[in-house]
Amino acid sequence: MALQEDGNVLVFAYDYHPGQSFEVVAELEQATTVSSLQDDDETVSEISQPDDYSGYVIRYDIGDGAGITAFLFSQDENLSADDTGSLGEDASMFSPTLNLLSTQLD
Repeated sequence: MALQEDGNVLVFAYDYHPGQSFEVVAELEQATTVSSLQDDDETVSEISQPDDYSGYVIRYDIGDGAGITAFLFSQDENLSADDTGSLGEDASMFSPTLNLLSTQLD
């Protein structure tokens, strides 16, 4: 199933591949999501409630290899394994401390 709605998501800057197709592999456990969105077990100013986010493992479809596996976080999107999508061409720095970018989900 392809993602239908546009929404904002967060990705680590080094995992941002705009326009590349990806597939959702799995949803992260809530504890893993919260831990990933904190710095040394402390919240950052941009994310006061990390438990409001859902985290996902995604795999970019790049070339013939296994692809690039990454994390994606969202407050608004409800994704499931095997969903597909891509990240928008424009991104902005969301959290310098965590090196997270905010972008559109296409």
